Amino acid sequence: MGRASPVAMLSILLLSVLGALGFAVTPPTWRSDATLSSHFRKHRAEFEQLVKMAMEDARLTRIAPDFRYPYDDVGSASNNIGIPEPRRDEYRRLFGRVGASLGIWKDIDPSRIFFPIVSAGLVAAGWTKGLVYSTAFLSPVLKSLDERPPDQFWERSHVLVYRKIEDHWYIYYEQW
Repeated sequence: MGRASPVAMLSILLLSVLGALGFAVTPPTWRSDATLSSHFRKHRAEFEQLVKMAMEDARLTRIAPDFRYPYDDVGSASNNIGIPEPRRDEYRRLFGRVGASLGIWKDIDPSRIFFPIVSAGLVAAGWTKGLVYSTAFLSPVLKSLDERPPDQFWERSHVLVYRKIEDHWYIYYEQW
């Protein structure tokens, strides 16, 4: 067999890029609120344990299976910041149990711990839906996040909305 011609290689590259772009802009397949609520109830103990651990590791803003970010230096991602290996293993185990393969991230104002469960897209355009824990009241709260949020909640190309499921627990949907 001979080498592929430059035209054939360019065609393959172009089709690959177009396919990737088409995938990136395709509307998401929504994971239903009912499915996420049921998933939360089934794994509530594990979610609660992750919240407890994240609060104990107060100086970290992002905790993923393979890296962590401290609040004071978000640019210094590392796989060993301030957490002993057995604790990192426990985070990984719990992330696997609850389906949070991307880990968690925390905000200070208002205080929130996000558990992204399903997401798609790229840095410039994407969406995520999951669970969030907060002792503060979060808003806006909608009755359902199963469909595109109403225009009134969008700020340019960004939206972050919630649906309360239990005390301190919400489903969230974010798109950018």
